[in-house]
Amino acid sequence: MSKKVNPTAVGLFIMIGLALGVGGVILFGSWKMFTKTEKYILYFNASVKGLNPGAPVRFRGVTVGSVVETLIHHNQAADDTDMPVIIEVDETLVQKKTDRSISLSQDTSLDKLIKMGMRGELQAQSLLTGVLYVELDMHPHAPPAKFHQIKPEYKEIPTIPTQIQALIENLADIDFKKTMDQLSTVLTRLDTSLSGLKVTDINNGLTNLLVSVNRVVQSPNLTNSLSSFHRTLDEYRLLSETVRAKVDPLANGADATLKQAQATLAELRQSLQNVRDMLAPQAPLRRDLAVTMDEVAEAARSLRALADFLNRNPNALLSGRKPPEQKKP
Repeated sequence: MSKKVNPTAVGLFIMIGLALGVGGVILFGSWKMFTKTEKYILYFNASVKGLNPGAPVRFRGVTVGSVVETLIHHNQAADDTDMPVIIEVDETLVQKKTDRSISLSQDTSLDKLIKMGMRGELQAQSLLTGVLYVELDMHPHAPPAKFHQIKPEYKEIPTIPTQIQALIENLADIDFKKTMDQLSTVLTRLDTSLSGLKVTDINNGLTNLLVSVNRVVQSPNLTNSLSSFHRTLDEYRLLSETVRAKVDPLANGADATLKQAQATLAELRQSLQNVRDMLAPQAPLRRDLAVTMDEVAEAARSLRALADFLNRNPNALLSGRKPPEQKKP
């Protein structure tokens, strides 16, 4: 017999479920309440296939928001075919990630970043799946900003072509038919050139060359030559050691001789300096020599006078010198 359902338990379960639901709403609502978000619009000159709502929006690699909606045409000229994309950026997160140095919600700050080269572009999360996301990055050499909104509705961030789009455009400019024709011509010429080669003769010549090289390598003359060369190197090494043994004592002797010659030159220089000092104008030796020369000159004059006297009076050596005559009064 089945047990009867307790209405009190059912009511309690319903009340707990409602309380949890209300608490979740309050919790997530309060989290959104303290989060400041801002919507922006970007116009891409490319297909947005693979860019789905909820895809991340990254500022220089850091996730700061998400894609809200992708449109075909919105608030732009009739002939404008760029694809509009609306994104939502968490300004609180931007402030937190940049130490409050960057603010996208302020017009002046956004204009400054755009002038500095901030642009939006589509990037692939995976080349295999083709899933895209929006990347905001700085491009100092980017072309001038192009805006599309006819009337101001969202803050607009200019865009640049994606790298994948640029690659596709470059591939589109390649003339594959012409390239394939040129490649086919080259392959045909190569095949003709290879067919004209005498592969058998080349193979035989190469074989003969290898046999000749092997014969030369195994030749006794080559072995003897290498042995002689090795002995010559040994003799040269011995000769070098002998010459070094002879040259080192000579170098030492020459060094000693040079030192002795330097000492002799120093002594000679000192002797010349002493002679120069002795012959200086105020030196005592020079004054003594001058006095001696004067005395010698005086003695020579006296000898000359004596010689003149003896020449006039030869008998003076025997009789002596006569006294002078006295004058009579």
